[in-house]
Amino acid sequence: MKTLSQQVHFSAFLCISLLSTPVLATDWINPGEEQYRLSFGAFLPSFDTKLKVNNQDIDIGTEVDLENDLGLKQEETVVWGRADWRFAKRHRIAVSYFRFKRDASATVLRDITIDDKEYKAGAALATEFKLQITPINYHYALVKKKNLLLTATGGLHWFSIDFKVRGTASVEGQEEQAEAGVAADAPMPLLGLEFDYFLSKRWTAAVHGEVFSLDINDDTFSFQGEIWNLRLSTEYWLLNNFGAGFAVNWFRVNVDVNDKEWNGGFDYSYFGPQIYLSARF
Repeated sequence: MKTLSQQVHFSAFLCISLLSTPVLATDWINPGEEQYRLSFGAFLPSFDTKLKVNNQDIDIGTEVDLENDLGLKQEETVVWGRADWRFAKRHRIAVSYFRFKRDASATVLRDITIDDKEYKAGAALATEFKLQITPINYHYALVKKKNLLLTATGGLHWFSIDFKVRGTASVEGQEEQAEAGVAADAPMPLLGLEFDYFLSKRWTAAVHGEVFSLDINDDTFSFQGEIWNLRLSTEYWLLNNFGAGFAVNWFRVNVDVNDKEWNGGFDYSYFGPQIYLSARF
């Protein structure tokens, strides 16, 4: 598996390679006029993660703090990537991708119940938590001027969650090594606004805010949740097709769900900086 340093070096090489291709425009590309753009870089967030997996039969489970109860690190550095395609003057599609994988071993200080497993205080637990996020957004330019752009956005944040805990548990009154957890996919819609301001042909700044709330209840399925996303960014184009950017991203999702895959809840947030390189053409 490639290290983070190798992945970042490869991303930088890819961006630079794109600049040497003959299809790139020779005239200066004004902000908001590029047809394609690729961005790659490092994301350095800190996390706050709470997760609950109820027993499907008796609807009981403990809300577990993955950092404080199970010892997962609060910070991680991952590779972040994004691709934009402007297929018409006011229309654009953006797809991002990042994946978090954290694991730890810790001794729990309180009794916790995950699914049908009860782990007593003092049990040594090994935890693995994977979260893959793929935001897919459509952008429509409501206002498009020489020095600014106001855009309405809508799309999905596609979550893939895989949570596992292994250790000595009480199962039907017997002590044994047991694994508990949950794996689920959760597409969450988001609506928002993005404001870009072009300080010059080389230097831009932007703010993008998104939010969505949903409440569904019927005989076989219930879901209540909300999602928030706020990103502040600035970019400087060193060359016509090559630039560097810095962003700060805050994100939170809070859901309670009851279906055949998952009965429980998920309260997750991260906050941190992104440093990246971009190529446009």
